[in-house]
Amino acid sequence: MNLAIIHYHLSLGGVTQVIANQLRALHVALAGEGRLKVMIFYGGNRDGWFDADIAHLNGVETSLCEVPALNYDNGRSVGPARLARQLRTFLQQSGFTPADTVIHAHNHSLGKNGSLPGALADLARHGYPLLLQIHDFAEDFRPENYHYLASKLSADEPADLPSVLYPQADHIHYAVLNGRDQAILRRSGLSQSHTHLLPNVVLGSGELPSPTTAKSKLAERFGVSPARCFVLYPTRCIRRKNIGEALLWSVLAGESAVFGFTLAPQNPREKGVYRLWKELASTLELPCIFEMGGRSGLAFEENLAAADIVLTTSVAEGFGMVFLESWLAGRPLVGRDLPEITLEFLECGLQLDHLQAKIKIPVAWVGVDAFRSSLETAYRRTLTSYGRPQPTSKELSRNMNELIQDGCVDFAALGTTLQHRILRIVQEKIGYREYLHELNPWVAKAMTLRPTNMSTTIARNAEVIRTNFSAEACGRRLYALYRTVIASPRNDQLRPPPRGAEILDAFLSIARFSPVRVDT
Repeated sequence: MNLAIIHYHLSLGGVTQVIANQLRALHVALAGEGRLKVMIFYGGNRDGWFDADIAHLNGVETSLCEVPALNYDNGRSVGPARLARQLRTFLQQSGFTPADTVIHAHNHSLGKNGSLPGALADLARHGYPLLLQIHDFAEDFRPENYHYLASKLSADEPADLPSVLYPQADHIHYAVLNGRDQAILRRSGLSQSHTHLLPNVVLGSGELPSPTTAKSKLAERFGVSPARCFVLYPTRCIRRKNIGEALLWSVLAGESAVFGFTLAPQNPREKGVYRLWKELASTLELPCIFEMGGRSGLAFEENLAAADIVLTTSVAEGFGMVFLESWLAGRPLVGRDLPEITLEFLECGLQLDHLQAKIKIPVAWVGVDAFRSSLETAYRRTLTSYGRPQPTSKELSRNMNELIQDGCVDFAALGTTLQHRILRIVQEKIGYREYLHELNPWVAKAMTLRPTNMSTTIARNAEVIRTNFSAEACGRRLYALYRTVIASPRNDQLRPPPRGAEILDAFLSIARFSPVRVDT
């Protein structure tokens, strides 16, 4: 069996790291059982690729093939037929035939290249079996990506877009990172036997410096006393990471802790909101330090080693690496739970007792009308950006009523402006902090955690992660999936998903809508 991997680029980042980890996992899983020939097609940027590291993997024989037309096309796509011809030519020249090759494409439907979905369909019609792994959905609050795909692939009839993005055939399989995405694809009509869970390989951060050494460097660089609790949010501060909620944790903690954020956003669309959070933290004199992992900060391993607690407040994740990595680093994890992501982890035996899905805020503190108006405006604007029909005022009112429970709303249901207002109120007005602690007693309890008093849970969780998400476990799972894909009957007639529109509807449900994801 041969393997052809397709991605837009091999730049430093998430999917490139996933591809490298999958190759490492296949190497471990195939040790002594053969050698897999792998060709990686990419679009011309490979500054994040691990040449030396991958070259020594005996279980896989890897070569790279640059195909410039695979890169982000920025509106100048070469067309699916031309891209497909280029890919077929390279495959044939390398002896990668439809009978002995699996094509594993990453994020084909994200909207970064208007030619790729059609090119993959062409390869499928020529008999190549496909594994289409979706890490991120254009339907998941990426309206610019979605519109671009619609304009390129279904300009005359936007409703036909799912049939182009998610074709069905016996030899086309889909892989997703979590049960939520699997359920969404299956509800759209994709076959249960052709939609697979494929979790990421979790390798951990390796051996960390000693906490004493790391805390000394933290004190020297940022003035954080080793006696104070250091809470680390290891994240790039983009909107979906819900930075305002992390600032709320710092308000509730008072002077007992210092909160650190590792990286600034790179996307220009994210920088404005990030700047406002930094300015507010400074104005309110919150115990927060930003860009601790930047050029002038500490190494990632040093930040982790110095941390007493790891925090997450994200409102959306694909795989949810943050829920796993902290335990391998020997640090307790606290913050916001995302049940649609963590369910599989819990089923594996992971204990996440100090995460909660909501932080309760009295809606009266911002005003019911202000809450409703802010949420409705943001939600309607989002639906418009996707070209979706608007709900009636009655329907929307009923949905918003369900978001108010016992006079409280979840902090993540507030837009950025209202989150700012809450932070000012709680920080500046007497008694408000204490009342929030009464509503959310789990927050104070979480702040008492330390690696020493969580050692048993940390060890147990680390073992669960190594058992289920190690290179060997993930490699065997991936290789078994390849064998399933290559054994599939071939069929040159591709079918649309029967209920393709439900994919977009599921992601845009108001029940999972957080205004901070779309605020500018």
